[in-house]
Amino acid sequence: MKPAEYTEYAPYTGFGVEYVRNPQKNDMRMQHYHDSYEIYLQTAGERTLLLNDLRYTLRPGDLYFLKPFELHYTKSFESSYYERYLMNVPVSCLSPILTEAESASLFASLDSCVLHLDEKQAAEALEHFRRADRYSHRKGFLSEKLLCSSVLQMLSYISELLSRKEIAEGLSAEHIPDEIVSAIRFINRHYSESVTLEQAAQRVHMSRYHFCRIFHSATGATFLEYLYNVRLAKVHQLLLGSELSLNEIAVRCGFSSTQHLTRIFKAAYGMPPREFRKRAEERLIEGLRSSSPRI
Repeated sequence: MKPAEYTEYAPYTGFGVEYVRNPQKNDMRMQHYHDSYEIYLQTAGERTLLLNDLRYTLRPGDLYFLKPFELHYTKSFESSYYERYLMNVPVSCLSPILTEAESASLFASLDSCVLHLDEKQAAEALEHFRRADRYSHRKGFLSEKLLCSSVLQMLSYISELLSRKEIAEGLSAEHIPDEIVSAIRFINRHYSESVTLEQAAQRVHMSRYHFCRIFHSATGATFLEYLYNVRLAKVHQLLLGSELSLNEIAVRCGFSSTQHLTRIFKAAYGMPPREFRKRAEERLIEGLRSSSPRI
């Protein structure tokens, strides 16, 4: 297996918002994650979202919010047509208008979720997306702060919806067997241990062959690819957000040794983890020296 072919990580150096109208069937190529927050609004058609060990059928008016490093996967299944807005929000995006403590407090009030919005709420969310889209193309005086303000309004709106406990329950999708969701839950909870394909197949009472075929159809990855993707996302998060040694990170994330971790990480990201961490620290220092943080 070559993790570089399957682990998809897209670093964002700034804010991004996009609208997509897709008339054709389109499945995400692989599990995907970012080091930014992600906000998605379904405006037409249907998509199926696989998020950790839950699956959701996204219909017009459905919105999801993901924290950094959340592994997710979307498929069209039988519904080919869909429209959606997508917003990527870097952790530092609000620095031009909020203090570090204020920003931390706001993000602490948010959690990964899927929201079913009524018609009025969906229209309000759509206007937040469109406003951010307009401001992202503006130039000149106060353009940066106007964009920051629109992002802040969107995040505050989601925080308000979460406080009303309007989070959607996990919805069954008949095309994703319960056994596969159970296997995904098993991986997500035991990725730091010695997890094998045989263990996963036995837990859901499937033959190895049948399990492999169904698992790949549902997730876009083989069992081993998915397991490595989960582990690598956790490694990435610890490299950026902790001072743990590589040996400690390897143990926590299910790798047999530092050498094993380095080999798999380098194949996926094109550089060893030590260099990855060093470059991230250098970018952070450079950003702190900048008098005008970018969004």
